[in-house]
Amino acid sequence: MNRGFLYGDGFFESIRIVDGNMPLLTFHLERIYDALEIYQIYPNFDVSEEFIQGIAETYEPNGILRINFFRDGEGRYTPESNGLAFDHSFRLTEDEFNLPTGLDLASELDRMPILKGKIGLYPKSKPNEDWLTVKSLSSIYYVIASNFKKMNKLDYLFLANAQKELCEEVSSNIFLKKGEEITIPKLSAGGVNGVTQRYLMETYGFQIKEQSITYDDLDSFEHVFLSRGTVGVFRIK
Repeated sequence: MNRGFLYGDGFFESIRIVDGNMPLLTFHLERIYDALEIYQIYPNFDVSEEFIQGIAETYEPNGILRINFFRDGEGRYTPESNGLAFDHSFRLTEDEFNLPTGLDLASELDRMPILKGKIGLYPKSKPNEDWLTVKSLSSIYYVIASNFKKMNKLDYLFLANAQKELCEEVSSNIFLKKGEEITIPKLSAGGVNGVTQRYLMETYGFQIKEQSITYDDLDSFEHVFLSRGTVGVFRIK
């Protein structure tokens, strides 16, 4: 058994493939490089676009490619080496994939699909740690939170840090709209640095502001959007 299974010693990426293309691949690679640095794992091969494209080409042209990256070698809590190993899997999906592409983000958000549902706040704060800003294989916090969501018949569950600042939804990043103003929770609040969020910040950064937001603040915004690497952007309020 590998260290990813034994100790959660690694991270993963879920990469959406649409008609053989990976629209957010650049941002997945950025997060992979961030995770390698955070986890102090040093690959002896090139983790590149070509590497991921080579894996993707072994599967169908539409779906979600998951690559698990974990520390190679033996050892218990103390690893005997810090090399990189990986495995991968794939699942088909017919979910729509929607990304803003026009010049004005506020107008682009208005055309995103609407998937309204029951919203709640998870009562246990999310630890604000670097290793939880990437997609950790040690995901028990999210698993227990998702069980809470299921038991309470919620469609969307918001997470906050110990300071009561919203950081993310259990499987998505948060974008809020009031008039033409777009706001996101502070990146320092501890949410996962999502690839769709990265795309939006790079493409529309000057149109987006960060601020400390609490769950009660949500009522002051006209619309609430979520972004997720496997489906893009959608509105829930």
